[in-house]
Amino acid sequence: MASEKGQRLARAKYPTYNRNRLPTLQEVLSRKTAPPVCLYNFYLYMRDRECASEYLDFYLDVLEHEVICKAFVKDIKKLGLDVNLEYPEYEKFRPPEKGDLSRFSIATSHDGVHRQLSGSSRGSDTTFTSGSGIIDPPSRPLSPLTVNSNSHVIDISSGSKGLQRNRDSVRSNKTNTTAGNLSFYDRERPFSQKDLRESAERIYYKYIYEGSEKLIKLPEYIRKNITLAIDGDPYYRDIRNRGDPWIYHDAKKEIYEKMENQHFPRFLQARAFGNIGSPQIMLRLAIGLFFLFLGFAIALSFIFLDIKPKTKRIWSFIPIFLGVINLFVNLTGLSPLFVALKISETTFFKFQKVSEPYIYRLHIRKGIKVFLQSLIVSIIITIIFTVVPGHRL
Repeated sequence: MASEKGQRLARAKYPTYNRNRLPTLQEVLSRKTAPPVCLYNFYLYMRDRECASEYLDFYLDVLEHEVICKAFVKDIKKLGLDVNLEYPEYEKFRPPEKGDLSRFSIATSHDGVHRQLSGSSRGSDTTFTSGSGIIDPPSRPLSPLTVNSNSHVIDISSGSKGLQRNRDSVRSNKTNTTAGNLSFYDRERPFSQKDLRESAERIYYKYIYEGSEKLIKLPEYIRKNITLAIDGDPYYRDIRNRGDPWIYHDAKKEIYEKMENQHFPRFLQARAFGNIGSPQIMLRLAIGLFFLFLGFAIALSFIFLDIKPKTKRIWSFIPIFLGVINLFVNLTGLSPLFVALKISETTFFKFQKVSEPYIYRLHIRKGIKVFLQSLIVSIIITIIFTVVPGHRL
């Protein structure tokens, strides 16, 4: 059963944008898409079809860790403290400005956080904002964070650390986070440097450490660099147990590119050009074969019993058509009936309204094509059975 967080995401209101193209991964991750190509559906696809939800979990957990770091730096600057003195690893390990980090900017506000992902590898220069809600799979929840239109933007390429010695700090409610990480939600006091390090360590022991709960595949050099950052780098003896936002910078880019190049195209194929899941596809195959067998049985019975008039054989058209259209649905992954109802299947016999206008137009065109092809094939088969001379056995 989905938890309250997953149900909240499923009930969330999704923005609608008039775009005449397929969405990018950036738009999906930043919650600037609506069902059936929203972040919630992408998670379900990664979990159920790709069996790779840990990649999306990791990516969103790292984003949340970065948000916490930015909130920490913001509080430090408000106190007038020197970030370079309080948080030396921030500047020391900051990635080059030329890197792809500009694609990942983060915005925070007093009652939520919205992730701004500017541009994309597909050439988009738009800044995207995540919506409210939390994905909660049966195992552990993800948390796309809350949108606030009046939020204060803190670019990820700006500074992000500070220790507030003259202010108390506590960890936020862990139940609101993705992997037990600290949360920006409802924080009453500032984060401490210890909180940042614990947040980084949770991600490490969940996704990077050998034998971890959701071990992800990464190049060995990236894994080693992360291990050094967590356990301590001998070249930086003055800095131990880092908690800066740059620890997972390379890993995040690697995972993003993996999702964009491998998983996301298949997700679009399944959701933008289809509206049913794998169990439904197999069910349609069984239903199609059953009705096709029934239609053939009726038609052949009329033929070999030599029942007059021949026009009675036309009744076989109904089961034949039901069989053929279900077989076409099995082949294409799209049900014309669901298109007519403007719904798309998320999990087995659970549906969402198709809210993305461009996706719905694709569904309509493909649904009409599937229906007409099924109708033509069924008519041809029925005509053949109708004109065949009867012969009583």
